[in-house]
Amino acid sequence: MPKIRVRQKNQITIPLRIAEEADIKPDDVLEISYVNGVVTLVPAGRKGKKRSVMEYAGIAKGTWGKTTGDIEEELKKDRDSWER
Repeated sequence: MPKIRVRQKNQITIPLRIAEEADIKPDDVLEISYVNGVVTLVPAGRKGKKRSVMEYAGIAKGTWGKTTGDIEEELKKDRDSWER
């Protein structure tokens, strides 16, 4: 786990690798909280962002097959494996 030093005026520097992974850029605003001994930084505007259910449409495409026949065959296998 990377370590950082708190400077004279309570300033910190976010390590480059972490800033890149979190998509934090110069002049971004971060919200900070302290709960149960844990300090958390969250880029402002990302916290609580509402997502449309339509963003998830198609995420399982191809999971059970590519054609209707493939999908029906997989469903039949699954249903046959159920204890009745």
